[in-house]
Amino acid sequence: MKKVVGLLLLAGAAFVGWYWFGSRGAYKAYEGFAEAWAQEKRAVAAQYGDEATVNHAFEEKPLRGNAGGSMMEAFRGTRYELESKRRSDDGDFHFVVRQTIFFDPPGVTSGIGGAMYARYRDEATARKTADGWRIVAFEPTYLEMKEIRRR
Repeated sequence: MKKVVGLLLLAGAAFVGWYWFGSRGAYKAYEGFAEAWAQEKRAVAAQYGDEATVNHAFEEKPLRGNAGGSMMEAFRGTRYELESKRRSDDGDFHFVVRQTIFFDPPGVTSGIGGAMYARYRDEATARKTADGWRIVAFEPTYLEMKEIRRR
């Protein structure tokens, strides 16, 4: 009986490890693409996404073209919070991530961390290709922009 329970636990741990490890590369591709979008680095985004997705993100959904991006002068970093992750039947990973971009607005220099932040809800799909994980869909939605209050 102990052996059966041990084997079931081992099989469960192996499945969880396989699922986590399999999605890790896909999530890293998302982070690379989202970071490139936040820094407006189209060439870097092309390393993580297909051509149609890069075009959509930089031409139809540019950072500077939305309410949060118009105030950004100096980029101070990003933070990502995974809201959900699911795998489709064809092996693609669909992520919903809350992306926070820290920045300084015009006329303000905070040095470290940024004086303000803008928050986005990104929906992204990663697909395994011969070149590794690639972002095949990226849809950022502006949520809010606020000042960081430091004491």
